[in-house]
Order: sequence, then structure tokens, then C-alpha cells
Amino acid sequence: MENKNKFSSMWKGKGFYIALGVCVFAAVASSALAINRMIGGLQTENPGSSLSTESGVLNPWDQGEEVGKNEEDLPVEQTPSSSSQSGDSSSSASGDASATPQESVDGQTAQEPSFNLPVAGRIVAPYSGDELVYNQTLADWRTHNGIDIAADSGTAVTAAMAGEVTFVGEDGSWGQVVEITSGELMLRYCGFAASPAVEVGDQVAQGQQLGTLGEVPAELAEAPHLHLEATRSGAWIDPATLIEGE
Repeated sequence: MENKNKFSSMWKGKGFYIALGVCVFAAVASSALAINRMIGGLQTENPGSSLSTESGVLNPWDQGEEVGKNEEDLPVEQTPSSSSQSGDSSSSASGDASATPQESVDGQTAQEPSFNLPVAGRIVAPYSGDELVYNQTLADWRTHNGIDIAADSGTAVTAAMAGEVTFVGEDGSWGQVVEITSGELMLRYCGFAASPAVEVGDQVAQGQQLGTLGEVPAELAEAPHLHLEATRSGAWIDPATLIEGE
């Protein structure tokens, strides 16, 4: 009898909590039902949208697809391409390149002076370059670094090009020598009679007389002639190519 009374007392004490739990469960169920009905109404109003009936959120993949479509429809501002920029640069460069020689820098476009024969005659011994030729006067084989232009002794020797006199003096092998320089070019006239008519530092014009023809000691076995040498930037070149305009 005592045990029965204890059991009844226990259920009477817990009855309040059981009733409270039933009420909470009923409220949760009602809320879930209301949410499902709301989602169903939204799907009816927007059939194209993708909604999850379990979570009630938008499908992220479908959302991303729509965003991509909208971005493609937006106008994109075109920026100048590198090729167009290069074209502008090329146009500017070509414009500079087409400038007159006076507008160029460092004299890179400056033309070399014109040339003519310093004496009236013909070339009797050509420039040999690296090839050895026999020298009858010295009886040996050596290179011939210039050209020999035949002319009578006492013939006037004129400047083949305009320039500055950079050397006047006597050489044991080549006689009286005059050197005239213009830019990178230097002409060396060998075989004057007595003292030449110009001095170091003189500015001479093309065709101006430098002196008269004498003899070349290293080539006395040859007929009278003027020995003419040429260098460009210190390197030997064939004077005939300058005179002929090649």
C-alpha cells in the first residue's frame, strides 16, 4: 500500500512536465507545417527558381549560372591593345626615321663627301688588300695598301675630297706626304715634289691644289705616279671604290 502511494505521488509530480512537452511538440509541428506551406506558395509564384524543399535556400549552382549570364550581357569597355600601342610607337619611330638628315643625331645619316681623281691619269697599280705583290724597287713581296695613279712629274695634285689637313711631312719610303681627314675617312697622298702647299690644320676644298707631283722612293722602279692610300676608322680600304662611288 505504501509503494502504491509513492508511485502515484511520482506521476502527479511529473504530469506537469509531460503536458508541457506535448504542447512544445505541437507548436513545433505547427510551425513546420506553416513553413512548408509558405515554400509551396513561393514555388507556385516563381516556378523558374530552384528552391530546396528540405532546406528552403536557393540552389547555389543555379544562382551562379544566372549570374554568369547577366555578366555576359553587360557591355565591356575595350582598352587599347598592345599591338595598337606598338603601332603608335612604330608610327612615331617611322616619323623620326623619315626626318631630314639635319634632324638626325650623331651624324649617322650624314653622307660621305664626294671624290675625284687627285691627278689626271690612270690607275697603274691597284690596291692589293691582304694579297702580297712583288715590289721591283725593293725586290720583295709585300701588300700594296693604296693605288698608283700615273702622271708626269710636276703635275698638280689636288684634294680628292674636302677635309682638314691632319699631317704634312716626309716619309723615308713614300717621300713628301699629306694626309687629309673628313669624318671617319682619311686620304694619304704620297710622292710630292719639295714641300706641299698646305699645312696641318688647313681646311681644304675638293679640287684645291695640295702641291706638285715628285717621286715615291719605295717605287722608283715604276713610272712617275701618285701613291694614294685610304682608311676608314683606321682600317685600310681601296681608294678606287671611293673615287668610283662604289
